Parts: sequence; C-alpha cells; structure tokens
Amino acid sequence: MVAEIDGAGWPRIASLLIRCKMLTPSTAVRDMLWQRSWSAEIASLRHAISKNSSLLFLVLLAAQFGLQPLLSKQLLPRGHLPQVFLLSSNFSKILISLFILMFGNTRDEIADIVRAWSLRESILKAGIPAIMFSMQGWLLQVGQAHVDSLSFNLLNQTKTLSAALMCYLLLGRRQSRIQCFALVLLFVSALLLGTKGCSSFKKHSARDGSASDAFVFGVLPVVVAALSSGLTAAMTQRTLKGSAGRNSWLYSMELSMWGSACLIAGVCISDKRGRLLQGPYQGWSALSVVPVLTQAVGGILVGLVTKYSDSVKKGFALVSGIVLTTLAQCVLEDAPLTSWHLIAAVLVAISTVLHAQYPPVQLQRAKTM
Repeated sequence: MVAEIDGAGWPRIASLLIRCKMLTPSTAVRDMLWQRSWSAEIASLRHAISKNSSLLFLVLLAAQFGLQPLLSKQLLPRGHLPQVFLLSSNFSKILISLFILMFGNTRDEIADIVRAWSLRESILKAGIPAIMFSMQGWLLQVGQAHVDSLSFNLLNQTKTLSAALMCYLLLGRRQSRIQCFALVLLFVSALLLGTKGCSSFKKHSARDGSASDAFVFGVLPVVVAALSSGLTAAMTQRTLKGSAGRNSWLYSMELSMWGSACLIAGVCISDKRGRLLQGPYQGWSALSVVPVLTQAVGGILVGLVTKYSDSVKKGFALVSGIVLTTLAQCVLEDAPLTSWHLIAAVLVAISTVLHAQYPPVQLQRAKTM
C-alpha cells in the first residue's frame, strides 16, 4: 500500500479509503511521508545555511561579542545574582538547541542520537567541562560589574593564551612563530589593561565607591576565567571533533543542563541571606530578557561560525566586536576612553588577526612532500 500511495494511483485509492472510512493512514505510511517531506526540507535548509549564511553568522557574532557587556550593564539590575542570569541563559540555550535538534534532523537521526547517549559518557564528556564553564561564567559576571565594557572584552581575549597552551598539551597542536608573537602581544595588552587601564577606571569610578574593587573584583576574575577557559575549550574540542564526535546541539544541551545543576547547587549553598526566597528576578524588567537571550545565542553562534566558516573570518569577527564595543562605550557609557584603552585595543586586534591568519604550515609541507 505504501508504494501505491506514493505512485500515481493515489486518487483512486483515496476514494476507496473514503468509502470504507479508512482514510487515516497507518503509522508506517505516516512515518514515511513525514520523513520524506522533512528530509527534503532539512537538506535544502542545510545547503542554504552552509552556502549563504556564514557571513550572517559572522556579523551576528561580532554584534553579540561587542554589545553583550554593554547590554548586561545597561539592562540588568544593579546587584543582580549572577547565578540567576547564568541559569536563565542556560535554560534559553537548552530550548534553542532542542528546537534546532528536533527540526534540523530526521526522525532516524534523532533516534540514533538517543540510542547512542549514555549517562556515564555524558558526565565524563559534558559534566566536568560544564562545572568549569559555570565557574568561569560566574567569574565573568562578577568581573563585568567592576570594569568597563571595553576592558572586559579585551581582558577576556587572553583566553587565547590558555587555549593555545592546552591545545598543545591535550591535542598536540603547535603554534607558529607568528602566532607565538601574537600571543605575546595579547599578553602585553592584558598587562596594560591590568595596570594603566584599571587605574584610569578607578579614578572614574571613585565616586561610586568602587575604586578599591576595580582590580580584585574586576580585572582578576576576568583574567582567571579567561585563562581557565583554555582547558575547557580543549576538552570540548576533543569531544566534538574526536573519532566518535558528539552531536553539537546535543552537546550544547548537555553542557547547559549540567551547568545549571551546578549553579543550582551553588546557589542553594551560598544563598545565606535568602535572596532567592525574596525573588530571584527582583528588580528585573522586561528588557532584562535581552542580555539573557543574547548570551545564549552567542554561545550557539560560536559553534555555527566554527562549523560554517574558518578561523580567519572568526578572528575578524571578534576584532569587529572589539571595535563595536569601543564605539558603543563612547556613546552609551559615561566612562571616557583613555589612550591605554586604545593602545590595548589595537594590540588585541593585531594579535587576533595574526593568530588567525598564520597557522602552522606543517600540514601544507606534508602535502607537498
């Protein structure tokens, strides 16, 4: 019957089924029709994404990277719980990834993903990195509240240092001489922001009583989070690109779920003043949802850019984000830029472009031989 329904004799069969009051197709026929229609839609969607949307993903990543600190500082209430923000962002990322996983794969592909999943493997490959991601996210939220937006983005770029080191130790990936020089430039920019840029921010923020906290609660948490992110980046890269790589959307959901469990446990232990009982979203407005969603989308965009573009274009996207942060801070924040900010921004831009454009040439030499 399946073959007949799919052929040209469908009208005659349909009339017969209507007369017999048996028009409802069987489960097998319904599955076949569902898979056939969705397979064509999914194939065309994947082709459109891979061919036409890489530039769109790069533009969105640059905008998210540049505006995220400003959106968080402008739209989130002062003194909000960082754990609540991260939990909300994780839940948003789970919903987005689940939607794409369900409608971006056929039923057979989803069944294969579910059958291959195991709790033990999920804990080892996603649980441990999720705990580290949660700690880094909390440190970044604390630091973001005590430094200006441009310094935050520039300091956060020091994660390239630890990423290069950990990729060499865990994955055996070497750096070229130009890339090593780019990492030195990045480290110098971090030192400038940690000393000169931080002192200028102290003078500006002294009227808010935060002068003594700018380094301890601002620069230091961001640098620690950025440097420790190299280990988690190497672990997740090995998980996604190994011999038995996991589905990227499933892995994003796993990281968000384990990270949320870690954050909930931390909130229950550390919430001694009972702020959650008073209302976790106390002081939030409707616009506070915007930085939550942009944070979730930003994590997804990084994976899309990595998949559909290359490291050179990704480097330019991050540089564009830094330029956007510089311009937006001049317009939106009452924190004037200093010459040290501009010097550090130029150093970070140069180091990012050099590191992306000049990878090791060992593979190219091997091919020519």
